[in-house]
Amino acid sequence: MVRGIDFSPIDANVMADPYPYYEALRRGPSVTYLPDDDLWVVPGFADVWQIARTPESFSSKALRALGIGAISARTGTRPDIRELDARAPQSLIASDPPDHTHLRRLVSRPFTPRAIGTLTGEIRSIAEHVVDDLIAAGERGEPDLVHQVAFPLPVLVIAAALGIPAEMRDDFKRWSNALVGRLDGQPLSQEATADLGEMITYFGQVVAERTANPGDDLISWIIDGSAASGEPLAPRDLVSFCTLLLIAGNETTTNLLGNAYNAFFQHPDQFESIRAGADLGPVVEEVLRYDSSIQGILRLANEDVTIGDVTVPRDAVVMILFGSANRDERRWPDGHRFDISREPLDHLGFGSGIHLCLGAHLARLETVTAIDVLRTRLAHIEPRSEPTRFASSILRGFTSMPVQVTPA
Repeated sequence: MVRGIDFSPIDANVMADPYPYYEALRRGPSVTYLPDDDLWVVPGFADVWQIARTPESFSSKALRALGIGAISARTGTRPDIRELDARAPQSLIASDPPDHTHLRRLVSRPFTPRAIGTLTGEIRSIAEHVVDDLIAAGERGEPDLVHQVAFPLPVLVIAAALGIPAEMRDDFKRWSNALVGRLDGQPLSQEATADLGEMITYFGQVVAERTANPGDDLISWIIDGSAASGEPLAPRDLVSFCTLLLIAGNETTTNLLGNAYNAFFQHPDQFESIRAGADLGPVVEEVLRYDSSIQGILRLANEDVTIGDVTVPRDAVVMILFGSANRDERRWPDGHRFDISREPLDHLGFGSGIHLCLGAHLARLETVTAIDVLRTRLAHIEPRSEPTRFASSILRGFTSMPVQVTPA
């Protein structure tokens, strides 16, 4: 058994800046065991890539423990994950083939590049609207890139896709924040428990309404597709899909946009190239590599598995570190450096394998559109004060990014 360095994914210093810790992990064994967290962490690109693509050996059922038991032994005893199957609703991110194959097929069509491309005009219109709000906030002396742009843009887009009133975006944010805490395996506060209960009740009502009276929206499409497949999903499974789409449609883009502008502000020469009209496709890919919105994910070892020079025992909970893998010196000799000319098309910013982020194409389009609208509408944007990151071992992003803006 390999004992770890002074590292825990839920340590406040690690969540604030995990990259020096990742570098130290990569200098060690292929896998490091964290006894205080009862967790095995994998930092290297090749190993993370392989595990993400081997669901037969590394199950996504580890995610079923989240919200029921913490990933850290410091916060309580983890439940027997393999005994949770009967109690947990079917979830795309917490299932393996063949269940995952069936579930993914039900929701994949609206998220293909062709289908997402049809939303280009609508996303552009929403981006123009939220940048209007940013400029108006600038006139009041309180512009915040997260509050006025990075948060509302994806929420308004996914609300439209789900057929949910845009006025509920503040509720979406509360629910999403509670889900992020659950994703980290944090003990749920009374407030977060109430938020999640409210969310489940709301989506349960929506599923019942759309089952009785289908509309032209993503939830109705999933219900119809499920029924047509001959294996209709139970209402609780449909609610699980709604919560997944809420996170996929909200957190991914919000965090990506915040991380992008944080990198831009720290690299003014490259930001000037972006403002001058650089191709935004490679820029977004480099942001995903350099400061990954998804830092890692949990997997459950189905058997004793040897990874490099370490054997991980059956039933071990393994955390594959996408954020570390994306800076691995063996894959990118200067991986610590932000470089918008890099075009790192094999990064793991959206994961890999069968669980590649469902909303990846949507997040890319929203982010490229938002940056383009911002560089078109603003003559200048710069930090006004220090941004605030939220604390998470799984997701990486900001809750606030105060800026100064000058309209074009």
